[in-house]
Amino acid sequence: MAGLTIALALTAAVVASTAPAKAVPVIRDCSDCPDLVAVPAGRAVLGSTAQERANAGIVPLFGDREGPQYRVIFGKGFLIGRTEVTRGQYRAFIAATGYPTAPSCGVYDTATDGWGPQSGYDWTKPGFAQDDNHPVVCISYDDARAYAAWLSRKTGKSYRLPSDAEWEYAARGGTTTPWYWGNAPEAGCAIANLLSAGTITALGSPKSTSDRLVCANPRNFTVPVASYPANPFGLYDMAGNAFEWVADCNSADNRDGHTDGTARTTGDCTRHYLKGGAFHTPFWLTRSAVRGAPIPGDLHMFAVGFRVARSIDTN
Repeated sequence: MAGLTIALALTAAVVASTAPAKAVPVIRDCSDCPDLVAVPAGRAVLGSTAQERANAGIVPLFGDREGPQYRVIFGKGFLIGRTEVTRGQYRAFIAATGYPTAPSCGVYDTATDGWGPQSGYDWTKPGFAQDDNHPVVCISYDDARAYAAWLSRKTGKSYRLPSDAEWEYAARGGTTTPWYWGNAPEAGCAIANLLSAGTITALGSPKSTSDRLVCANPRNFTVPVASYPANPFGLYDMAGNAFEWVADCNSADNRDGHTDGTARTTGDCTRHYLKGGAFHTPFWLTRSAVRGAPIPGDLHMFAVGFRVARSIDTN
């Protein structure tokens, strides 16, 4: 589409329908641990239909990874981060372990209108302003796993990254629509940190984003976690804000999806998936079923963070 398409305003009724019906209990295993929310046992059909992908205008290179749909039964509930891991929480990990910070991060280059690693950027300097309540970004898969391992040592509980199936099940919150708020992306402008006119302006109006549907507001880059309403399971930022790593190894599509919701551990395990989209991505990348392009586990990118998970029955 030509130019910027102004997104529609969200009605109060939609906001009410996407918020949890009641306060959701929160578990915290240590003072600087992420808050966890219990996701209930249940069953769901995960992935997307060909019609959903066609409606979103997704090219096969991306969309084919989301099919075919498959049924998953979660015999037990699990715990997942109420929010993305914050800078403050990640800072505690660095202070406690001395874990090294990568010397570069993938950022937008206005000169080339492209994206790639540049020195001088890292989780403390992603190229835009943040405080300790923002989601930590410029985080690789390897970094995220190291953080989870540290939490496990610190608390005596088994922290990990969520599986692809766990993440999607949690993001949907019991819904079956492309976004947990419904079928149309525009409604998300008022309840999630999605691509905005402000971000496009702040990036210097890159050609690669100038014709994509955006929210007509001045916000840009990340916002503090839990700035918008939670989804029906009481989880925040399951669409937009920052991409999130999941544990699964790279696979071509959902035919090898595990029906018990566990992570795929075969295939190309040097690459892993990103979920949820980010503040600068087209709306179709923020759908619950999306499986973003698999990227190397040691790659750092300025809109990529993570959230943690653990089993309910661990000691």
